[in-house]
Amino acid sequence: MSVLEVDKQFPNLGSKLGLCVKDLDKRVLYQNENCIKTCGLMTGQVCGKTCMRLYHQIEECAAVSEGMKLFKATEIEGHKVDALIVNDGNSITTILYPLDEDQDKFKKQEIFFQERGLTKSEVRIMQMVMQGMTNAAIAEKLFISKATLKTHLNNIYKKLPASMRPSQVRG
Repeated sequence: MSVLEVDKQFPNLGSKLGLCVKDLDKRVLYQNENCIKTCGLMTGQVCGKTCMRLYHQIEECAAVSEGMKLFKATEIEGHKVDALIVNDGNSITTILYPLDEDQDKFKKQEIFFQERGLTKSEVRIMQMVMQGMTNAAIAEKLFISKATLKTHLNNIYKKLPASMRPSQVRG
């Protein structure tokens, strides 16, 4: 698919998401404007940027490197993003979702959690979870044990929709 075909098929993609498509040799085939803002113009070059270092973690740990992996709240070239890296067997696609660190976002989260019955302490814990902090880091910051934090998290997840519950154990 050419750059024009991608832009025509997904006209609103460039409004927030960064998109980069590479061949299996990690040579950049396509970048949208947001990806270029994050990583610089890389079209035609072999990529060695942060997302490819993350992709290397997938390659070295998986028996088969096809599939996808989400890296929450990671820093790529000085920008805090969620990065989804997909290997479909033909290409490696990176989707970058910028994480806003503004107070408006935190206020919206606070209201959302309060409407679901979370206490002030539980709201604070969930905001740290949403920022991608590990259980160990949250417990250390709040001066509580990991066991106490897990109790809080279990209470929190009982109050939230199932779609917000973690699908795997948090570190």
